[in-house]
Amino acid sequence: MAATAKWLHVWELWGESIDSKDAAETIWEKKKLVLGAYNGYAAFIGDLSLSDKGEWAAGVYKNLDDATFNEAVAAMRRVPDSGIYPLFEDGLTQFDPSSVHEGSYCLKSPDATQWDEGDFAANILLSEARTNEIFLSKPHRHLGAYFGSVVHDGRIVRLAFPQYVETLDDRIQKLERNGVERLKTDEREKCMRTIGAAVTHLHSLGYGHNDISTTNIMFDEGGDALLLGVGSCTRLGEKIKKGGVAGGWRGPMLWGQEFNTSSVECDWACLKYIDERLSGMQS
Repeated sequence: MAATAKWLHVWELWGESIDSKDAAETIWEKKKLVLGAYNGYAAFIGDLSLSDKGEWAAGVYKNLDDATFNEAVAAMRRVPDSGIYPLFEDGLTQFDPSSVHEGSYCLKSPDATQWDEGDFAANILLSEARTNEIFLSKPHRHLGAYFGSVVHDGRIVRLAFPQYVETLDDRIQKLERNGVERLKTDEREKCMRTIGAAVTHLHSLGYGHNDISTTNIMFDEGGDALLLGVGSCTRLGEKIKKGGVAGGWRGPMLWGQEFNTSSVECDWACLKYIDERLSGMQS
């Protein structure tokens, strides 16, 4: 996605409620929609109650007409740049989007909905830039590459990565749409073996990934799997900044083990969960 593109991202926020059929039990249900939008580098946040959501559904809207986009943003709150974009600092690699063909890279923006009226979201992005910088100097063939930070007005506004083909989650959904329940055994074993090698590399450097999921495992044009999302990496033994749940991407109802500190055990639990999901042992 271009650095100056505009888009709207809608999430469903789920929470626990008392079961109307049994007051002693709780159930998970949708509470509201959370919205994050970008118009170039300008970020906006908002929410909608389920009764006011209209035709909006969870998803990323990249091709809204101007009138629809502007109407949605008008009801949202502008996030100050300092709240999500940290100052660029010495020692980090800077990336100029105009220096390479647009289709060869992808840009990651901060999650504007993490803004807490302080600098939490900005610090998350800065931490991710610093972490990617570490592995830029200590690469592994199955660890996703990193191009650097996009800088605007002295602040980091995007992180740049190579454009890969698809995520493991994309591949699973494609198979399911075609009536195929799971990956072929040899394909699954190759994927888990190569991602396991990337994880072992992280551990050898003293880091845990802590947030391995089907959405941050991707495939390149040669069909090889790569592990991305190293922004969640934390020194082994330190408190986890992000993730820490085996199967966390599937929602609380399907979570596996939970971890509070960065550990080898957390990563292997996440990989085991994914392997069981791919082999049909998880529904």
